[in-house]
Amino acid sequence: MALNRAKEEILKKIRQALIRKAPTQSEPNFVSDIYAKPDEEDLLVMFAQNLVKTKAAFFYCENKEDFTQQLQAYSHSKGFKHMHVWEPTLQGMLKEVPLAVINNELSWGQAQVGITSCDYLVARTGTILYTSQTASGRRLAIYPPHHIVVAYANQVVYDLEDALRNLRIKYHKNFPSMVCLETGPSRTADIEKTLVLGAHGPKELTVFLIDDAPYSDSSE
Repeated sequence: MALNRAKEEILKKIRQALIRKAPTQSEPNFVSDIYAKPDEEDLLVMFAQNLVKTKAAFFYCENKEDFTQQLQAYSHSKGFKHMHVWEPTLQGMLKEVPLAVINNELSWGQAQVGITSCDYLVARTGTILYTSQTASGRRLAIYPPHHIVVAYANQVVYDLEDALRNLRIKYHKNFPSMVCLETGPSRTADIEKTLVLGAHGPKELTVFLIDDAPYSDSSE
């Protein structure tokens, strides 16, 4: 049975497509960065934007004095009464600030807020990286319902690869036993796909970024 011209044209195209060899795929490049790395001065902006996207709060502080003033105003607005600070350097910064700061571990189970430092801030994902080398360890960052991170501008790096590379250089042979990545408040959507904050850690996360020379951590 003779086919009409329209069907013949369709079959012809199909045959040609089957005969024609598929183009050779190029080898994937797993080395080059697919993301456009910003200028150094834009890393702070990138971190702040990505952090806020995770439902965390961000405060920019010009110096240490500005930090203590903003922290005082923030704590009063939130009504904090049990703010635990275990790192000696942070305790020194808050020594003259009229805040309800607790510097011992005796009542840490009642802590509303844990204030800690960190090792690095990852701009591309808005992530905080901290380790067991800090005096706060892991408890103060994960147990209280509100985690406040105090960091400096020169701790901001572009991505996780930069952070881990710097971490190896920083601690060398004394590498921490625990490295934690915190990207926004703890959350889960396991039950009926409903987002719940504070599932396995802090319900709120706040970062105070000081654009000033970093302190010298006596714990290192």
